[in-house]
Amino acid sequence: MSIMEYIFARQVPVGMFFAALLFMPWGHKRDNFLPKFVIGIISFFAVAEICEVFSVESKIRLLIYTVLIFALIWICFECTIIHTIFYTTCSYAIQHISSKLTYMLVVPVSMKRNLTGYGFAITSLLLVSILIAVVVFFKYTRPYYKKGDLQFDNVRIVVYSGVFLVAAVYLSSLLESGFPQNSESYLTSYLCLNAFCILFALAILALEFSNFNVKQLEQENQILAQLLESDKEQYEQAKRDMEIINIRYHDIKQQYTKASDEERSKLEEEMAELNLRYFTGNKAVDITLTQKSAKCNEAGIQLICSADAGCLEHIKHYHIYSMLGNALDNAIECLEQVSDPAKKVIVLDIHKEKNMAVIRVENYTPNRPKYENGSLVTTKPDEKEHGYGVKSIQNTAEIYGGNAHIFVENEIFYLLITLPSSENITVE
Repeated sequence: MSIMEYIFARQVPVGMFFAALLFMPWGHKRDNFLPKFVIGIISFFAVAEICEVFSVESKIRLLIYTVLIFALIWICFECTIIHTIFYTTCSYAIQHISSKLTYMLVVPVSMKRNLTGYGFAITSLLLVSILIAVVVFFKYTRPYYKKGDLQFDNVRIVVYSGVFLVAAVYLSSLLESGFPQNSESYLTSYLCLNAFCILFALAILALEFSNFNVKQLEQENQILAQLLESDKEQYEQAKRDMEIINIRYHDIKQQYTKASDEERSKLEEEMAELNLRYFTGNKAVDITLTQKSAKCNEAGIQLICSADAGCLEHIKHYHIYSMLGNALDNAIECLEQVSDPAKKVIVLDIHKEKNMAVIRVENYTPNRPKYENGSLVTTKPDEKEHGYGVKSIQNTAEIYGGNAHIFVENEIFYLLITLPSSENITVE
């Protein structure tokens, strides 16, 4: 047997193994991963070699390879059985797609040009496999696995997909072996069968990935709902705190008229600390600005505010607190990393423009925001626990038929929230 024949005969286990590398959960390795992984690889290819030497029927070999890939992933990585089935099914599908697509190219060319060697077939298989692996990595593996642990919407879909894919491969193998190669319709039948197999495998992949993508969207919506509920509770607490401050401020004014000069000096200092209050025409805006201005003072940040907040009268108070609070918190957090005092400035403008209420927040930023798949990427190391502030603002604005836009010009970060006026919206 030539080297080319040797490589060609082992294309299926090699293809399945390298396809599996695309889907293995590398962030969840078990203890003693390296020796387990090395032993697993050696065992996988040793069994594949035994199957080849003893001429085990191809359909049985496929089942053995699938079980071995499953065992390799299960032994080396911390994941559930459902996750392992998912990774194995995806690996099987990618190998199947690569193989079938290659043969759809190789068989017609070989028959037309009467090619008998394995060089063209192996070269084509290698190039097609690399191309598909690159597409899968950047389209599926990289963006989805960065989101963290996969949570499936329906575990039955994962199991059924794996069973259907294996069954389809077996059926296609039986059908292909029954095609008479001397028949004039052989090539047409062969190409149609392979095209069907590719489409079926692609459908399985799409079903698998949409399954957990739906779950991730549900979880994200739950997180955003929880954050909004938390903002609502914080607003109620801030409102109570403001009432306490107002009572204390009123008491101090009463004491001031009867106090001595020394006592007045102390009372004036306390009044100055309490007098970080705003009167914008909207109680929620007043409370939010009073709370965040105190935070700005502590961080050495200047908050410049121009607010005619009467245009927000139709917005629920805790929604205002959530949007405005998140916007100012993001700006404060950004400017806390800036050393130049001249750049530690937040500009807030709230006004009515035609039939829209407009909230604009500006602050200096040393770095441009990064986007991935149309969404803003958090700058925090833990992507699973952060990055929901802007999404929360956008979701809350959408409740009222509005929107929120982010852009950067000349190192100035702009957040622009536009909300229709009360007569133009309907809120459930």
